[in-house]
Parts: sequence; structure tokens; C-alpha cells
Amino acid sequence: MKSQPRAGQRQKRGVALLSVIGILLVLLVFAGGLIAQLDMETHSVRIEAMSNRALNAADAGVHAMVEQIQTNLALNLPPPGGAVTFTYPEPSGTPASTSYSATIDQTWPAGGLNYYLITSTGTFNNGIEHIQRQVRAIAKSVPISSFASFSNYEVNQFGKPVWYLPSQHFDGPVYSGGPMRIAYATPPPSGTPSPIFGASVVTLNTPVWNPGAPGSANDWASVVNGGSGNFSIDKTALSLPQPSNNIYVASEAWEGDGLNSFPTFPSVPAGVYMDGGASKGADAVNAIGSSLTTGIFVNGGNSSVTINSSSSGGTEKLVINGSGGNFAKGAYNVIINYGSTPCSGSTTVTQGSFSHTFTGTPCGAPGPGVTNTGNGAIYVENGNVVIGNPNATFQGDYTIVTPDFSGWSNNNITMLGSVQYDPATASTDKLALWANDVIINTAASNITIDASIIAGYPGEKWNNGDFRNARCTATGCGTIDQGTLTLNGGLIENARGAVGEVLAGSQFGFSRIINFDSRFATSPPPFNPSTGALSIIAWEDLGS
Repeated sequence: MKSQPRAGQRQKRGVALLSVIGILLVLLVFAGGLIAQLDMETHSVRIEAMSNRALNAADAGVHAMVEQIQTNLALNLPPPGGAVTFTYPEPSGTPASTSYSATIDQTWPAGGLNYYLITSTGTFNNGIEHIQRQVRAIAKSVPISSFASFSNYEVNQFGKPVWYLPSQHFDGPVYSGGPMRIAYATPPPSGTPSPIFGASVVTLNTPVWNPGAPGSANDWASVVNGGSGNFSIDKTALSLPQPSNNIYVASEAWEGDGLNSFPTFPSVPAGVYMDGGASKGADAVNAIGSSLTTGIFVNGGNSSVTINSSSSGGTEKLVINGSGGNFAKGAYNVIINYGSTPCSGSTTVTQGSFSHTFTGTPCGAPGPGVTNTGNGAIYVENGNVVIGNPNATFQGDYTIVTPDFSGWSNNNITMLGSVQYDPATASTDKLALWANDVIINTAASNITIDASIIAGYPGEKWNNGDFRNARCTATGCGTIDQGTLTLNGGLIENARGAVGEVLAGSQFGFSRIINFDSRFATSPPPFNPSTGALSIIAWEDLGS
């Protein structure tokens, strides 16, 4: 006989079935929630990835704007007035697109350098999601004095190629428009500085090498400190100082207010002018201002202006002389007595029996946003400059400028010998010499120049804008060995002017050694211009 299930057993099985169904329902709910959560997480990750693409695009826009500013400066053009945009190509058939749009929101000068506020928006759009990220950055122009050597052309003013030799040493960063001609020796000659380049080298073109392109680590060690990693080819050109940089120094020398409001040169007779804005154009000996807030403005009257400089014991004496106009009354003697703090003290200007004393000194560049302060701008308009004493000494911070750009008179600065800082204050003194050509004209040997030298403007041809020895011609550099020309500072020039040469093992003229003044990389001489290169000094994510 077959047994029948009891009612209680049937009831138990029913409860078990319901329990299993309940558990399955709970699991299904959890699984559904998990799937939903996974879908949300997947969507969140996808959105984050798209947001990151937009952020990366926004950052790329900042760098693209920086590069465009640099390119414009190298071509002597203003910064972009509109947006710089770009859309990244996507794989064929993909509806998504990534793009950026960057603009310059504000530009302002400070101490001769320019700052740019850049805002960039990055966008990702796949037809469904449209995501934007925005960043803001401040880019600062890099002082041109941050290079030990800067040149656009590797020929001298006569068109002859210039070589970098094993006997030379460039103790600081080097930039060259190229092609560089580099003769190295492995190992370097005994008793010579090694390597040729003591820091980084950036050039636009592949160099001409002798005896051949460096291959081994030892070869590169003879060329550049740190080896091949410190030698790079970069197609982004840097620029020489812009015309606006010249005008900025002129404005500071005349007005000294940091506003750069200098549309035209003042119509004044030849002579020396200080506190020009306050005196309404009176020459220095008749100036009505009592507190000196400007630099020194000189109208050369289309002739040469001689500046003799000497210093000792906290006093700088400049004797400035020319011809015509107010110079007919005699030379101007500018006596600067430095105080215990920057730009304090007094300045007395005498000419013949006339004298005027100012409170304050024309030293030191104003900081960002600072106005009505003394400055170290010495600007000579309508005339070449001759630093007349063969052993000139300077004390304080000065930039001596005579205008150099197309459409204006291209004036030169000539030195008749050594130009050095006062030994007692050399650690704090700074000097820049800036002109069309900067020339050494002396029969002396083994001279020293303490300065950042600048010669040339953007777009200038290869046969102008250089630092050179007046005794060098297209066929030679005299008949004597003038020993070493030591430059403590930096050399920025359009073409590599001839100062000396080596023929058949014999030296004629000077052998050049550049000892880079590392202070100039972060704290250049007053109103020193920039290279056109920019560095990003601040960056902020503004979100979506």
C-alpha cells in the first residue's frame, strides 16, 4: 500500500517554498540594486573620464596660448586679440569631439616684464553628454638676462660663420637660432674649461658638428654639462626685446611713475633731464621738483653723448656731456649719494655754477604695482653713447639704453675699456647696456665687463645688432693678442659680433669668456626686457 503524505508535511513544504521564493526575491532586489549601483558607478566613471578629457583640453589651451604669445613676440606682433581654439581629431565614425578655447583676459607690465592672465575652456561632447572644464593661469615673461648667451644668427656682422670652440666656456643657459657650429674635443684640451656649455642649450636647428655629431657619453661630456639631455632642439623661436620695451625704459627715465604713458618723446633741447614730469620739461639744473621719482633722460641732439662713471664710498658720479642745446653750458655732473635703504639718499646735479639737489636717487626698479619710486633707467635719445673712461665703475642698479628698433635711429653704446662694479658693492650692483650695437673700442688687453649686454630687436637682419670689437673687420681682428675679454653677466645679441679670432693657431683680438650672473635669472637689472618666452607661475581649476 502506498502511504499518503500527512497534512503537516505538506504545510512544511509550502512554507519552505515560500521562504525560498522570498529569499530569491530579496536576492533579486539586492542584485537589482547592485546592478543599478554598478550602472551608476560605470556612468560616474565615464563622466569623470570625459570631465578629465575636458580638463586636459583646457590645460592644453593655456599652453597653446602661451606658445602663440611667444610666436607673436618673435614676429614683433602683439599678443592674440581673440581666442585660440582647437578641436582634437577623433577616430573615424566617432561622434565625440574634444576642444579648447583660450583667451587673454588681462595683460600688465611690472618692472619691465609682462604678465598675462589666461582663461581656457575645455569641452567634451559626444552628442549626449556636453561637459566643460575651465582653468585660469598667469604666465610671466622670462627675463632675457636669464641667458648667458642668446643669439638669432650664428654669423658675425660680416656674414662669416662663428664657431663654439673647446677653449670657450658659457657658464649659463644658451639659446641659439642656429645653426650652431660646435667644435669639441674628446678629451678637452689640457687647461681649458670643460665642457663648452656649463648649463642647458636650446637651439632651433641641428648643429654643424666638428669632428662629427657626438655619439658617446664622453663626447657629450665635452659639449655640455649633464650630457645630451641638456642639449635640445626646439622649433619655438624666442624674441629679442620689443619696441615697447624701449619705450618703457624711456617712460621711466622721463616720468618714473610706472605707468608707461609715453606716446611721444618730449620736444626738449639737447641736455639732461631728471624729474621731467614734475619740471614740465625743464633741464635738470633748473628742475623745480624736490623729490626725485624718475631716472635720467638725455637728449643727445643727434650727436654722441659721453658718460664717465666712477664710484667710491657709497657715492656714484656720472659726468654726462654732449654738444648743442643745454650742453653748451657745459657737462652735467650727477652726484648720487646712496642712503641706507634702496633709492634713499640724495642726488645733486651741477652744471657750471648752477646746482640742484633732489631727495632720492635714480636707482632700482619699481616692483609690481609700485609707482612714484626712484628707478635705474638711464635713457639717451637722439645720440650714440660712449662710456668714456677706460676703467669705468658703477654702483647701484642701472640700465643704460639708447633706442634700437626699426623706424627709429639705431644708436650704439661704445666702451673704451673695462666697465665694472665698485668692488665694495659688487654683490648688489647690477648693470645692463642695451643698444643697436654694443662696441668695445680699446687697444687694452684682458678687460672685464660687468653687465647684461643686449643688442638687436625682433626681425632685424643678420648684419646688425651685435656685441663686437671695433678693431675687427671682415678680414681680421688686428695684429695683436688682446688676451681675454671677461663678461660677468650675459650676452644677448641678434648676430654674434666678432671680438677676436684664431688663425693658424694664433689669436687676434680677444678671446671671450662669459661668466653668467645667476642673479639676473630671477632679479634682472632695472626694466630689463624679456625673451618672449613665458613661464606659468600660477594655475587654478575653476571647475565646470
